[in-house]
Amino acid sequence: MSARTTDVLVIGAGPTGLAAAAGCVRAGLGVTIVERAATVGGLARSAEIAGFEVDPGGHRLLATTVRQRRAWSELADDLGRLPLHTVGRRSGILRRGRVLAYPVEWPQFAQVTPWGTRLRAAASMVRRRVRPLPDEDSLSAWVTNRYGDYLTRTLMDFHARKVFGVEPTDIPAAWAAQRIAVPPVREVLKAALPRLPHCHHDSTEADQFLYPDGGLGRLWSRFAESLGGAHLLFDSRPTAIGRADSGELSVTVGGPGGSTTITARRVISTAPPEDLASCIGLTSLAARLARHAIRRDLIVALVRLSSLPRMWANYQWLYTHDVGVRANRFQNYSAWRGLACPPGLIGLEYTIPSGQTPDYTDEVHRDLSIIYGGEYELLGFDILPNAYANFEATRDLLDELDADLARFGPGLISTGRQGAGVYINLDQALRLGRRAASLPADYAGVLGGGEYSSYQERR
Repeated sequence: MSARTTDVLVIGAGPTGLAAAAGCVRAGLGVTIVERAATVGGLARSAEIAGFEVDPGGHRLLATTVRQRRAWSELADDLGRLPLHTVGRRSGILRRGRVLAYPVEWPQFAQVTPWGTRLRAAASMVRRRVRPLPDEDSLSAWVTNRYGDYLTRTLMDFHARKVFGVEPTDIPAAWAAQRIAVPPVREVLKAALPRLPHCHHDSTEADQFLYPDGGLGRLWSRFAESLGGAHLLFDSRPTAIGRADSGELSVTVGGPGGSTTITARRVISTAPPEDLASCIGLTSLAARLARHAIRRDLIVALVRLSSLPRMWANYQWLYTHDVGVRANRFQNYSAWRGLACPPGLIGLEYTIPSGQTPDYTDEVHRDLSIIYGGEYELLGFDILPNAYANFEATRDLLDELDADLARFGPGLISTGRQGAGVYINLDQALRLGRRAASLPADYAGVLGGGEYSSYQERR
């Protein structure tokens, strides 16, 4: 077993971990980073499939606020003036051959939806605004009281089951409250009126992204290179954390070359909290965290279509709501400036219980026969571990972990559920990492465990 010594050990080379490492390097500390994957970026990494550089999942550099735009522009300058492209966010719901803009744009909803459906949606929404469900503690109830039973049942609940693998009634309402806009009743009622002749609506772009040239992989690679003397261990993960005779933290790390013992004054973990709990011997707490989080892996199937349907062309991603379709949504990579992907290159996304490795070839063929019907080529797959989780359900357990880390002693920090870039804007992930790096050396506990950041900041 080999050994090494460092000032700070950072677990995870995603946006939060890289930002924490950068803050420690600037403070003159020696840093070692342990990453279970073969590259940096974490949940926001890039992948190469069949020679194409793509970004699995929806991990984007949102630039809705002045603060966000400034953060990404400053980071790009620090990394050698990495070119950034302005991309207007366009997402939609693909259902029965129609595309509904999402978040819902009610004039567009009126344009593409039959009058009977619009009337049912409006009546259902008004009914729940007048007589809301008394208990609003789940995602399904929260959405029902704002969108009505009809849209909740046909759109929202349907999608939540596919993504999270559990009933929407088992997902806390806080998830919805932070990520789903409340629709204005007036706009919904207007959408229920019969369409006027020659009425046309141009969909708006609600959000913008500053997207790096070459994709997120180039951004995080340059970030890692900027860390100078920081040592990175890829394909590695900690298996145990204890105390050395000196009082410093002793971390056993398993990797391709065998086990390594790393002695550090401080450990900043951006890994799943249950992994950290397991490393310090809290097996019962680790099991409960894993059980409540219900983590899901993301499978991305890269497909080249012979011809991209016209109505899909301007959308970055489309949620798939046709009956029988297993995919949650698909990315239209050609719509992301900076990736240089040809038209017709899409990534079908599936979520599965973490740790499974099924072959989804048959599912891809079946789904494309429903939503596309033309000729295509399946180019390959990529998998993103732990891409989704029911984080809000672990709030009380993270408080318990916080107390356990304090008892364990100084220097052991977990960034909790917010370490996952999929759940918070990536600029917030960077701020969380910088905050972890700035803490006193004797701090111990879960950082940000009692908070839940909005998916989308507003001015």
